Amino acid sequence: MLFRIPILAGLAAGAVTPAWAHDCQPYQPEPVTLTGEITLQHGTRSGAKGVTNEDYYVLTLPQMICVAGGTAETDEDVESIDALQLKLPQGVKPPLGRRVAVTGTLFHRLADGHTEVLLTYDSGKPAP
Repeated sequence: MLFRIPILAGLAAGAVTPAWAHDCQPYQPEPVTLTGEITLQHGTRSGAKGVTNEDYYVLTLPQMICVAGGTAETDEDVESIDALQLKLPQGVKPPLGRRVAVTGTLFHRLADGHTEVLLTYDSGKPAP
């Protein structure tokens, strides 16, 4: 009976630490590759010029991921997300409506983001 106490104490201590913390994606500057489907979204933004309409791209993931806090002050832990706004280079139009693997870096939303975490789009290719 005495040997069970350390085992139970170890299990209880493990429950205090979030299970998702060790499997999370990193914030920039570390590159990540995430697979999902890209869609074009329509939204509005309030700013100095009033409310404007804008289009933006979102990578929808097939399952939730988490993002571990980074070194920047804005890099907060995010426990579960399944969609990321894409920040595209000028003139790039990503493939829509099919499964793609996108490589880039993650950063936490600032004032201009539509999702909590955004992904810079460095490259994309068809995914199986």
